[in-house]
Amino acid sequence: MALVPKLLAALALSASASISRAEIVTFEDDRFVTHTWDNSKKAKICTRAGVGGLSLHQLGMQSDQLYCYYGLWGIRGSDFDPENPDVGSIYPEADPTPDEATFFKDAINLSPGCWKNPRGCFRWDEGLDDEIRNMVNTSQIDFIVTIDNGNDAQMKALEQDLGYRTIFVDTFYEKNPDCRAENYTLIDESKCYGRSMIDIAARVEELAIFLGVDVDVPAQEAAKREACEAAADFTDSMKEVQEKDMRIKVSILGSTEVDGENVPYARDFDPITLWVPRTLEELGAPLLHAKVYNSSAGENRNIVPDVFWPDCSPGLVNDTCSDNTYHPVDFWLIDSRSYLVLSDWVEFGIFPDPAIAAGQYSYYPRNDGAISFKMIANLLNMYNQKISAAAKVSKSDPGTCKPVDPKSSEIISKDGGLDLNDFICYNYDLIQQEYLTCPPPPEVVPETKPTEVVPETKPTESVPEPKASSESGGVDRTTSRFLAFAVVSAGTYLLSSA
Repeated sequence: MALVPKLLAALALSASASISRAEIVTFEDDRFVTHTWDNSKKAKICTRAGVGGLSLHQLGMQSDQLYCYYGLWGIRGSDFDPENPDVGSIYPEADPTPDEATFFKDAINLSPGCWKNPRGCFRWDEGLDDEIRNMVNTSQIDFIVTIDNGNDAQMKALEQDLGYRTIFVDTFYEKNPDCRAENYTLIDESKCYGRSMIDIAARVEELAIFLGVDVDVPAQEAAKREACEAAADFTDSMKEVQEKDMRIKVSILGSTEVDGENVPYARDFDPITLWVPRTLEELGAPLLHAKVYNSSAGENRNIVPDVFWPDCSPGLVNDTCSDNTYHPVDFWLIDSRSYLVLSDWVEFGIFPDPAIAAGQYSYYPRNDGAISFKMIANLLNMYNQKISAAAKVSKSDPGTCKPVDPKSSEIISKDGGLDLNDFICYNYDLIQQEYLTCPPPPEVVPETKPTEVVPETKPTESVPEPKASSESGGVDRTTSRFLAFAVVSAGTYLLSSA
């Protein structure tokens, strides 16, 4: 019986030898800076916690590669407590799970001054500028990874001071030599095309492989299938939503002073700006586009009640004038930080829009939180459930859809988009197929049972009674059958293991 473990050990050694290799690889980031690494080793990195660290962790990176981090673990507006992650949060679809939170526990926190501030934390503490520079200069970290929108002044200063280049993955725009310069500025806005979630997730996956992450391929294939199935369900639902003549508005809520009084506003926000609304529009959601506002002419994209209800007298909104609204909204998507004001708006009738009054709204992460296939599935499933359950409530003119491709440059370029309250017609042939192309399910190999060989007996011959093994020292027929079965089983096990 010692033969089996010896053969298995030999096979395992052979398999490990065939995949153990040292390889110098390169990664060209989204500023066209080429980075080099031996990915037989695991690179130690420093990165922004949520959009950087959690994204990479959901793709397989473990805590031994995270040397330091800065910023929030979860998303803005959340009550997630990194010191007590088991409690959960109000945004369970987007915040780290308790198991995911352990990824950060041994890394150096460079944002002790704001890492639990729900209003936002995107930088390391200013007092730690010298510390992170020392980490770079002494090679305590192999790379600073910047998965962000290119607006980080701290990162720009660090690069300038040290003559150093971080690994940059752009969360706003596709990699294009005519869009983003090496110093993060935009070269030609008409050539800067907005990214959706799957674009960024695929890019982060490439980065993970470069960094030597032990990517759990079966787990990632499963996550991609879940994202694909969620996308298929969502786009089917959006067809029905458009048939119900419903409209969705992405916004940020707040308050401002008008004539000495504090009044609420809903910002006119364009869906081409951020990765979550870009994703929804590519999958057929009827998102209302924004107007281009001329601030020098006194125009303001923060839409206050007197503008939102043009038929009502200033400061007075009631049933006699409230049917006509600035946006014909049936469902609101509010950024996670300002989402929390909705409970007061509903309770006190502060902004009596019919969709808000009906509870037809949800949150979206605004340039924070993980970007991964897991997150795609989480968000699409949540939106599908909530939007599908909503009803047509707006009495304003819903407008007519525009038969354009949601992936075309006229829509996704920084200076592109549609006019105020325009939206794109549902056309399955123009849905982003990358979301709907599912990996094949894992192959299920049926278990084979060994064939039992029954020895032939001649009917004319008399078969003598077997002698007891204690008397003859031999092996009886039952024992022989057991040994034969064991040999066949061992052979089958060896083959399946190989």
